[in-house]
Amino acid sequence: MVNLRKVNRVILENRNMLPAKLLGWKPSSYEIYCQAYREFGGSVCNHPLVLKILEDRAPNQIQFFHKEANGKIVGAFFTDKCGEIIHPHKKIPVIFENIILPISPDLGSFYLPAKSKELSIRHKKQFLNFTYGVLNRRSICLVKDSFSKKTNKKRQSDMNKFLKNGGEVVSASSFSSEQLSAIYLKLSGMRWGSQHNHSDITELAEFIESIRTMIFGNVLFYKGEPCAYDLIYQAECNNWIYFDDHNGGIDTTIKDFSVGSLLLFANISEARNLCQQKNKEFIFSIGRSNDKWAYKKLWSNEIKLGKSIF
Repeated sequence: MVNLRKVNRVILENRNMLPAKLLGWKPSSYEIYCQAYREFGGSVCNHPLVLKILEDRAPNQIQFFHKEANGKIVGAFFTDKCGEIIHPHKKIPVIFENIILPISPDLGSFYLPAKSKELSIRHKKQFLNFTYGVLNRRSICLVKDSFSKKTNKKRQSDMNKFLKNGGEVVSASSFSSEQLSAIYLKLSGMRWGSQHNHSDITELAEFIESIRTMIFGNVLFYKGEPCAYDLIYQAECNNWIYFDDHNGGIDTTIKDFSVGSLLLFANISEARNLCQQKNKEFIFSIGRSNDKWAYKKLWSNEIKLGKSIF
């Protein structure tokens, strides 16, 4: 008996590959994609380790493509079975947004045989079939390259006051994956009014352990108890370090200090220092722009995302 689902899947895969082949892109592999990412970089959501974790959980959901010039790899990308730059598995705390593809900036302008509404502004002049105008309302909040002296002085003063009155800033590297999971779920539950159980802690801890080399940031303590923690990932390449502040939680019972702002200040400062030490560009995302989260405008610039139009 013919398996119609399998036949339809094969037809869809071949249909998505055809435009790529016609435009000089070759069916590729995870290994070649890793090579391109090491050379040209990317963002957190399309980091090779993230894709490996997703594929381990839901295999054979994406297909890779690469382009060569003079015998060298000059770019690579992936799509799901529908031609979109995304992995369909949704059950990990990673969002596909502000996607920087590992493609040489010297490749020139060309048609990218893929779909997305989340492409980085870095590709604005590179892909002919993407628009960054009114057709796409989506924007990403990227932390400003610097703050005014007045702002820095105020935030440092607030931090000093916090530290003198029972506050601590502790590196996330000081905790086990299970400890980070428990802290994150407890504080995010306080912030958002959500509930969790032991299996939720175990599941998140397993994910954190699998991506441990990309975990960045600090945990704030107040009078001996964790009071603020954001789940932050970092993706490093030759030219930049990309930090992605996924989400976080705070102890909402603390009224004397704005612990969320203090945490963000500590994490941004540490990220900037790391980039300066390594002489690399600083990219720090605090997620999608939304009028409900007006505080983001104090820290960041809203940058338009690219949307495929054909």
